[in-house]
Amino acid sequence: MRVWPQKRWKQVLVVLVLVVVVLFVSFAAFAGLLMSGTLSREVVSEIEIINSEGNKNALVVYQPGFSSFPKDISYAFADGLASNGWRVEITTASTQTPSDVSKYKLIALAYPVYGGTVGTAIVSYIDRIGNFNGINTVGIACAGEDSGESIEPLMEKLQNANATFYDSLAVSNQNASAAIELAHQFASNLTP
Repeated sequence: MRVWPQKRWKQVLVVLVLVVVVLFVSFAAFAGLLMSGTLSREVVSEIEIINSEGNKNALVVYQPGFSSFPKDISYAFADGLASNGWRVEITTASTQTPSDVSKYKLIALAYPVYGGTVGTAIVSYIDRIGNFNGINTVGIACAGEDSGESIEPLMEKLQNANATFYDSLAVSNQNASAAIELAHQFASNLTP
């Protein structure tokens, strides 16, 4: 039994197939490593205050993604809140993010959606808080396509942490500028 073909065109075909298989496996392994790092990473950032003269305090916590989309949506949301009289603190989900949330009237959690999953940095942040003591909470799912289904696990997690799940927003980066405008408009309708 021959393993290697004798005809030249068959040899070329076998080499091409092997190259494609190696490239596919390499790409899949790289994507898997990249995804697992993005879904579990915590990025520490300073707390930025928007509208320091606002009437009530809101905290916007986001988990960065592959692109700037979750950050852009979070800042549009924060600007929308500020335009309606909120004092907004915005930062990334990390061990440095405030875990004493008693001074906030609203908490917004924004996260990228990969494979229909809530980012683990946001989940870890919710776990660190433990008890939200009924604080109104908004979930913001940022996805490449439909992100609505990824709100339900977050809602369940928040309800188990004694948060009042106030509302949710699912946005897609298919039309990023429209999604950013939607986040701003959505937040500007939330009264302090």
